[in-house]
Amino acid sequence: MAVLAPFAPYVAAGLAVASAFGQVQAGRAQAKGYAQEAALAQVQARGEALKYKKQSVDVLKNIVRTNSALTARGYAGGIDPFSGSAQALSNFTVSEGAKEYFVTQDNQVIAREGGALQSSLYMQQARQSQRSGVFGAAGTLASTGLALARL
Repeated sequence: MAVLAPFAPYVAAGLAVASAFGQVQAGRAQAKGYAQEAALAQVQARGEALKYKKQSVDVLKNIVRTNSALTARGYAGGIDPFSGSAQALSNFTVSEGAKEYFVTQDNQVIAREGGALQSSLYMQQARQSQRSGVFGAAGTLASTGLALARL
């Protein structure tokens, strides 16, 4: 054992370097995971936005169908569908449909912005993880250096 004693500081320094390298690699791996979660949040937000876009199209189709039915019934009954109570029903249908349409448009924006916010939070965590790995490695190396200086 006495023969190995002079090499103890070098072994300790080597272990510290290996530990520091491991900390940096762990920080990078965690950062990569957060970056992947950020990308997934963006994809999910786009999917939600597309779902609301489809709802918007469905609302517009429903408005057209309803107005077409009102017009056809008006003509079938000998009523001018573009005046009086038939027109009032048509206006009401368009008004309610427009409200629903604009709600779905707002939902699209909320979905996209929510995804972008979630993505930026994950990226912030990724940067923090990477920094933590580097700072942990620096701390390990510094404490090892101090310990070796005391020897």
